[in-house]
Parts: sequence; structure tokens; C-alpha cells
Amino acid sequence: MRAPKAFPSLARMSEPQYTSSAAAPRHLQVVRHSPDAPQPAPPLPTYPWTARLSSREGDVLRLLAEGQSTVEIAHTLFISPATVKCHVARLIAKVGVRDRVQLVIAAYRSGFVRVD
Repeated sequence: MRAPKAFPSLARMSEPQYTSSAAAPRHLQVVRHSPDAPQPAPPLPTYPWTARLSSREGDVLRLLAEGQSTVEIAHTLFISPATVKCHVARLIAKVGVRDRVQLVIAAYRSGFVRVD
């Protein structure tokens, strides 16, 4: 009996090892959570505007949150500064904030951009 090609580790076993390991019963161990175990963090609240962003707008928002200027974002994404300004204006409208500072604050509060 040859080991299937899908299991290369079985191919290195001799015939008795292969047949005995394949026929051996397997047991699962039940693990119960203790009440003292730390609980997972609650999920972040979802914000509807995060689902409406295009991938490029998301890129611009992440770079904006890093503190890059319009020109730096343009160089990073290989687009013109005018296009970056257009993306920022659309982001401000979609998120419903007043300016770039509030846009960055909203990105951090929503969890769209994470603090390292």
C-alpha cells in the first residue's frame, strides 16, 4: 500500500507505521473556558461611511491619518495633487465632517485607521 501524494509525511513512513497510524482512533479534548479567563474585547462600533469608501479613498484617508500632506500623498499614490484634493473633498462629504482634522479624528474613532 502506497501513501497518497496528498500526504508526503505518510510517504516517509514504513508500511506498518502507515497502516497503524491511519487506523489509530483519534480523540478530541474538550476545552472549557474558565470564568477567570480574560474576555475578548467588545467589537468596535460600525460606521456606515466606512463601507461606502472606494479603495483609493481609503488609501488617501490612511495616508492623511499618517500626517502626509497633499503633495506627499500625490507622490506616494502616483496621482496629481488636484486628484488628492478631490478625494479629500469626497471623503469630507461622505463622512460628514467639517475639515481634514475632523476627517482624521473620525478615521481613528471608527477603527478604520488603527493606532500602532
